[in-house]
Amino acid sequence: MKRFTISFLVIFLLCIFQSGLLHAGNPMKIYEGTWKFTAEQAPFGYQAGSIIFEIKGDTLTGYLKFVDSDYVIEFQNIEINDKGMNFGITVEYEQVSMKVSVNDNVFTGTAEYSSGLINFSATRVVKGKK
Repeated sequence: MKRFTISFLVIFLLCIFQSGLLHAGNPMKIYEGTWKFTAEQAPFGYQAGSIIFEIKGDTLTGYLKFVDSDYVIEFQNIEINDKGMNFGITVEYEQVSMKVSVNDNVFTGTAEYSSGLINFSATRVVKGKK
């Protein structure tokens, strides 16, 4: 009986563990979608806009658009890690390093460039809401 109980528990735990692995979400899906961002400390014209992440095949791609501008900036070197995500952008010929972390439908981050750090935050745009 003891052997049966132990075997049953081991099989039960393996089933739970395996089903968790099979249904584990793709970490790219956390970021996929459109986000509205604000960066109050940023220079005028760069303080608000949209961040869009898309999954293309096995790759997360993205770009940002500033409010009142048709200028699109594509993300470079997107890396997802345990703490969030890192990527780069080039704005007016200057490299900017971005670091973000997500909590539900909000992410916060920093943009580092030659003049220092700029904090920003973004909220996910929920489809069907304006």
